[in-house]
Order: sequence, then structure tokens, then C-alpha cells
Amino acid sequence: MDSLTALFLLTDGLTNGAVYALVGLSLVLIYTTTRVVNIAQGEYVTFGALTLASFIEGKLAPIVWVVAAGGVVCLALDMRQAVLNRRSVLRPLLQYLAIAAALAALTWVAWQVQSLPLRMLAALALVSALGPIVYRVTVEPKPGNTTVVLVIIGVGVSMVMHPLALLLWGPDPRPVPAISDGRLSLGPMDVAYQSLFIMAVSIASALALFAFFRFTLTGKALRAASVNREGAQYCGIPVVLAGRLSFFLAAALSGVSGMLLAPLVTAHYEMGFVVGLKGFVGAAMGGLVNYPLSVAGVFIVGMLESFASFFSSSYRDALVFALVIPIMLWRNRYAGEDLDEH
Repeated sequence: MDSLTALFLLTDGLTNGAVYALVGLSLVLIYTTTRVVNIAQGEYVTFGALTLASFIEGKLAPIVWVVAAGGVVCLALDMRQAVLNRRSVLRPLLQYLAIAAALAALTWVAWQVQSLPLRMLAALALVSALGPIVYRVTVEPKPGNTTVVLVIIGVGVSMVMHPLALLLWGPDPRPVPAISDGRLSLGPMDVAYQSLFIMAVSIASALALFAFFRFTLTGKALRAASVNREGAQYCGIPVVLAGRLSFFLAAALSGVSGMLLAPLVTAHYEMGFVVGLKGFVGAAMGGLVNYPLSVAGVFIVGMLESFASFFSSSYRDALVFALVIPIMLWRNRYAGEDLDEH
């Protein structure tokens, strides 16, 4: 392998790792706040890419109807809960109407105006809205479920969302334009601005989440809600809101990953599943609770995938997924340490 090939593989590995980093961060975010291992996280990658592709084609993204139906179900559940708790149903009704109006306005503008940033914002808002809907329907009714039950729920959600993407958008891949077609010359090779943008967003997201949970009162409250749910309630922390917020932010991170990845591989209904699994492999290095280690893990996954595809493309994915074995053996020695720290 010559130096130019090594540099190319290094750049490709860093780009892959940056994409996986956003998914890995979303997995860590959900686990540190709810103790849920969300296997379905990769599906938000698919929905983000395909929603943006629909807007670019000048069509109304079909995810609108999924969000609308899910919102109606969640509103009914919240109103029922308010009645059982002898509270006014007016508050949840007004909240849902305000959110629906904002989403409808943003979606309509993105549908009518030919602006890539605006279309990305609308796609991000719609995909992010799926997060709390999924949480409200699957996890929130009984948050005290065992880890095994929560994992099974995550698998079930993935099994619903994966064919749903096929039903809504069909099997054909859809092209998505890059944010910038420019390239940066680095000696004997060129690096696409799209790759640099992906890396910048991933690193900025990792730093922002680390600072949010380490230094802000809201971030500390979210962590407290995951460690001791009842104790957090007694301290006045809205644990229900904490779960919904974590799923909202995680869906947003994965949705951004899909929108940034789509120009490189085209948007199609199967793109998120493998990305989600590789993000999990990397996040497992940090025990799903340590942001710096998880980011390092996903970049290692990206580098391994890039170099493995050069030497033996047939075994590329097998080598990446086999990495989880030494990671689990290593993490088993430190089980509980990260939880005590976080």
C-alpha cells in the first residue's frame, strides 16, 4: 500500500467514523438518560435522508402523515392520563396544537420554497418529532421494564420502522445533493467539503453533548432521572419530559447523520440499519455512557471498515462486527465504573 492510498483510506475512515459518531452519540444520549438500548436508532438515519430527498424532489414528505397519526395517538394517551390524574386536559391539548402548528408551517414553507437549508431544517424537525412519539407509545407507559424487555421493544420498533420506510418511499434509491460540491486540496489528494462538514458536525455534537451533561443543570437533571427515577421526581425533575427530550435529541442526531450521509451513498430504505449497528459497536467501547470513549470507538470502527474494505471487501462488515467481542470482554472488566462516574 502506497502513501497516497493510505491517505485516501484514512480520509474515508474518518468520514465513516464521523457518520457513525452521530448515531453512537444518540445511543449514548438515550442510554444515559433512560437506560434504554435503542436498537432502532439507525432507522432515524433512513427517515432523515428520505425525508430530505422528498422535499428536494418537490414532494410532500410522507413522514408528515406518520408524525400526524403518532401525534394524535400521543395526545389521546396524554389526555387520558390527565383525566386519570384529575388534571385539566386543556394543557396537553394546547401544547400539541402549538407543536402541530409549528411543524405544519415549517413543512409547508419547505415544500414550497427551494432552499436546501430550509428543507433540511423541516426534515430534521419531522424526524426529531418521531423520537418522543416512539418513547411515549413504547417506553413511557411502563419505564420500569427490565433491560431485556426494553431491548425487545427496541427491536420491535426497528421491525416496524424498517418496512414502513419501504412502504412510504419504495425501494428505489433517491439522490440527495451535497451541501457543497467543492473539494479541498491536501497535497496529492483532494477531500470533499461534504466529508469535512460531516466531521465538523460530529465533533461539535460530541463536544456540545459532553458540555450539556457535564455543566448544565438540565443535563444533570436528565442524568439524575436515569439513575433514580423516583428520587428525581421527589426533587421536582420532570422525568417524563426527560425521556421525551432525550429521544427527541437522539432522533435529531441520527436524522442529521442520514441527511449528511445521503449525498455520499444516495438515500434508500436500507441505509440506516447497518449504520445503526456500526454506531452501536463504536458506542459500546464507552459502555454507552462515556461520550469521549464512544466517539473514539466509532472512529476506530470507521478506520477499520475503510482499511478492511481495501484488503478484503467481502469480510469488511464481518471484521467490524467482530470488533464487538473484544470490546465486550474489555468493558466487562469495568462494568459499573462508568455508571458510578456518570
